[in-house]
Amino acid sequence: MDSVALKKQLNPKQYGLQSNFYIDEVHKLGADKQVTDSALYSQLSNWAKYPVPAKTGIICEYIVQLDTNYTVPYLVYIPKNYNPAVKTTLLIYYKGGWLSRSTIPSGYPKEIIKDNPTLDYLDEQNIIEIFPVLESKLAIYGNYGYLHLQQMITAVKKVFNIDDNKVFLAGFSDGGKTVYLAANLVPAAFACFYPINAPIVSAPQFPNYKSRPLFSFVAEKDELTEPRSILTKAAYAATLGADWRFWLLPEKKHNYRSYQQDVLPLMFSDMKRRSRNPFPATINYHKTYNYELFTGIDWIQVSVNTNRPPSLYHQTDSVVTFSADGEERRYLYGEKTGQVHAVYLNNTFTINTSQVDTVTIYLSPAMVNLQLPVTVIINGKQVYHAVTGINRSFMIDRFMEYFDREQLWVNKLVIPVH
Repeated sequence: MDSVALKKQLNPKQYGLQSNFYIDEVHKLGADKQVTDSALYSQLSNWAKYPVPAKTGIICEYIVQLDTNYTVPYLVYIPKNYNPAVKTTLLIYYKGGWLSRSTIPSGYPKEIIKDNPTLDYLDEQNIIEIFPVLESKLAIYGNYGYLHLQQMITAVKKVFNIDDNKVFLAGFSDGGKTVYLAANLVPAAFACFYPINAPIVSAPQFPNYKSRPLFSFVAEKDELTEPRSILTKAAYAATLGADWRFWLLPEKKHNYRSYQQDVLPLMFSDMKRRSRNPFPATINYHKTYNYELFTGIDWIQVSVNTNRPPSLYHQTDSVVTFSADGEERRYLYGEKTGQVHAVYLNNTFTINTSQVDTVTIYLSPAMVNLQLPVTVIINGKQVYHAVTGINRSFMIDRFMEYFDREQLWVNKLVIPVH
């Protein structure tokens, strides 16, 4: 069909999927004093109220509002066997070739069909896909990229029954750049990352790659990316304990359409065995500056101050790698970097920091016994010891912002580092 006819078919209202009218119940539950804090947590973590689509095997168009003057469409594919009573895997796929375009093209609805190799697999795998409509302002290292990604995921989770522990991010070329940056800075929502024939465009915080698995597909004859740039970074991250695999595709070039049958079945097979651990017992997190849209990983958040002297726990290392154009680079990793190593066990959080001003700990009943005191030890000193219950308004706000039923935080501790 032509673009006009296709766009008419994308309206989710005709399928009963324009929104989830049950969502209003969340705030009603929160205001109901007869619903205890623990009962509210149970109801939110077991939320199962979703609209039943009038049709499946369809594409719907939604809008994300990034500020008062900037709205962006995105497309969602609902597979033929989607059942709102069953938790369903979610894949976000970022296409290639969009970072240079300054506006969204008029024919963007056809991109999900014509420039989306993963589409052919979604019915067979029963996977919902978010297909972002992209232009340069949505670069993940730009003003809107992180907010754009987060809000699309949250909005889709509110309408569709998504398995929070099986959310995946994949991308090709320009899209793969997005995947690498998200894996390094905002990995909490995801179970695994799949960059395809893409460069890493900024020096990574290597310990952050320990938080989630990556699986890189690297074409040996890529015209736009030096394979050694990826392979050396993956090898170094592996020495720190990262689960970062790569597949070097012999003799293959950048555009993977001609050999997608080699890449995508392996990617989807890998997704089947992956599931996020929403409450890792150990977290390492590094960052060089403060930005409100990425403050930490999972249950640990930090405010850094690189003017503070490094502590005994500060980590630096010499890293030998290559740029995307093949130039060998050697640099000292870890200078001017806020760093935190955090562990929780038996209601106790033990945290070592360097060049960090503030540590914020998110709490969940899945991690700690809220009937007993929570203890926090920072840099060898006990700085907190108290029974810490559920903060009802915080729990609801976090739930509505991220709609993550698994990683549902009920309170937070904000502790300055002295």
